[in-house]
Amino acid sequence: MERQLATLFLAILFSCGGKETQISETGNILENLTYLVDTVMIDSKEKLFELSWGPHSSSVTEDGKYLFLFNSKFNQIQQINLDKLEWEKDFDFEVEGPNGISDVVTSTQPLGQGKFLIKPYRKMGVFDEEGVKLKDYSIPSLPINSELEELENSVILSKDQKSLFSLPGIRYFEPRTLARIDLQTYEVQNFPIKEMDWILDLKIGTSTRYSFDEYMYLKELNEQILVLSPSSSAFYRYDLKTDSLTYHSFVHQLTPIANDIKLKNIIETDEEYREELSRYAMGIKFGSPMWDKTRSIYFRIGIKPTQIDGPFQINSSKVFLYVYDQKFNLIGETLIPEISTTPQSPFFKDGKLYSYVNVEDELGFAVFTFDF
Repeated sequence: MERQLATLFLAILFSCGGKETQISETGNILENLTYLVDTVMIDSKEKLFELSWGPHSSSVTEDGKYLFLFNSKFNQIQQINLDKLEWEKDFDFEVEGPNGISDVVTSTQPLGQGKFLIKPYRKMGVFDEEGVKLKDYSIPSLPINSELEELENSVILSKDQKSLFSLPGIRYFEPRTLARIDLQTYEVQNFPIKEMDWILDLKIGTSTRYSFDEYMYLKELNEQILVLSPSSSAFYRYDLKTDSLTYHSFVHQLTPIANDIKLKNIIETDEEYREELSRYAMGIKFGSPMWDKTRSIYFRIGIKPTQIDGPFQINSSKVFLYVYDQKFNLIGETLIPEISTTPQSPFFKDGKLYSYVNVEDELGFAVFTFDF
């Protein structure tokens, strides 16, 4: 009982932190932004890359030196040297058996020292370069005693491999919370994230079932766990060093702070469903923050579609850039001129923004050099 009360107290304490920022009187550091764009291509060494959906299950090392490209056709992680712009090696994995990764992998992440975190659907494990599973972090495999629903939702492993974080709750019907699972004691702390409860209302369905809802996800960045949603510029930040939870919200001058299109939750026909999704697709979306270690600031991209072909095909957009200091104070925002396509799987390397491009089925990147 004492442990439950202590956990409840911590949850209340952590959820109280909040901070709203806008660009200060010192000015918008992106006010006079200029940029150059170059395209670089990766030498595949005649290896086949899977590019039909882009590098959606792949990841880049924190130093920006390597891209680890997941290839579901061959069940491989392919190491790309971003300094040399060339393929270097393949790591092969099994689909089934004790070392199986399944045929539906949602994400991969390099952990260093020849280890990879691989997340199949509702599962997660650490593998070595030989494809051997070293540790199973799937929620059902762990001795966790918790009554939280959907504890495995959006689960991530902290880079120090000491904690799991997830967003439990009942999909469509219950707001999400932030759960932290201690991998030494297997105790679960559950923190309300009430400032994001409104995302639960972003859903469409019939009188008997729901078919669409906006999602939330977690990202670790600089020893911090961020609770994010594409429909909101605001987010929660859990500091791993201080075990504190802070809510960050912002005042924008150029864009809405969230997707402000109100959805009709209950629809009657398929046509009405497509119309609602198409309306929603015209709202603003926010990417996740990216760290630029050369400037010690965070960048973030916002997308406001201007022309779509149905709810899942954006033809053109206004692309916005936001900048935050190390404490996530908003210090700059701008419309990036002459860009109408959404940057794909963007990341920062050597102070430049890299965005995936497919050039005649070859892997490449548009590289943006910003000056401000």
